[in-house]
Amino acid sequence: MPRAEFNLKRRFIDNLRQTIRASLSAGCVVGTLIGSSAISYAAGGVEVLPSQQQPQMLAPEPPPLSSQHEQTIPQQSVPPPSPQQEETIPPRLPMGLGSNTREIPLPQVFRGCWSGSVPAVDSIQPLQEGEPPIIWLTKLYTLCYRQTGANGKWQLTFADNSVADTNHAFDQRQAIKVKAVTGPDEAELSAFLHFRAESVGLFGLPTGNVNTLDELADLHCRITPDRDAIVVYASVFVESNTEPYAEMTWHTRLTRTPAPD
Repeated sequence: MPRAEFNLKRRFIDNLRQTIRASLSAGCVVGTLIGSSAISYAAGGVEVLPSQQQPQMLAPEPPPLSSQHEQTIPQQSVPPPSPQQEETIPPRLPMGLGSNTREIPLPQVFRGCWSGSVPAVDSIQPLQEGEPPIIWLTKLYTLCYRQTGANGKWQLTFADNSVADTNHAFDQRQAIKVKAVTGPDEAELSAFLHFRAESVGLFGLPTGNVNTLDELADLHCRITPDRDAIVVYASVFVESNTEPYAEMTWHTRLTRTPAPD
């Protein structure tokens, strides 16, 4: 990752952390919006990524994150950005976290509610050496693009991503916003997820250490030809305890679902 882009992502995450703290002190509750991080333990839902055969952990902050001996997992390539796409993550706050956020309308085919999960990743690249194995917690995603307000404006009325297993993750905060529209049936979204989780050692056993994780994901979303699903390819930058932790890629399908209550 180019140094300039790396520094920009870190500043963006720091900005989000400050906004979350401010909203909490004001009594605001920030929803959880990114899929559930996939931690699967041998018998309790935590699964060590098959791409690592030596201790490595995946958590966005102090937790050890080292990936060695990654298997040749068919790496899903994230589609290149379109000319209309923003070249870098803007220093603006995500939807719902700031009054100056620019709203970008999605194409008509995105109307409705969609949901899905991310139980595994396609690739993982640790950003620190000598760390325990990286663990991925399954994530859950839900997006609702509907009309709202007196003028019937179309917008993301509900966007949620979170760690699926709440027994292993807590203090979750999230935000999702439309970054760019790149075609009549595709768009780029930015998703931020903040949570705390206990680190896991060998054999999937908890270590007693709690890490703070921040995941910033760029989501490339495209509606399928039958318009019954959204195919999503993601590239994710992870910090653990405010330190660079790992870069990952994953893909999933979001299918039509009833609107949440």
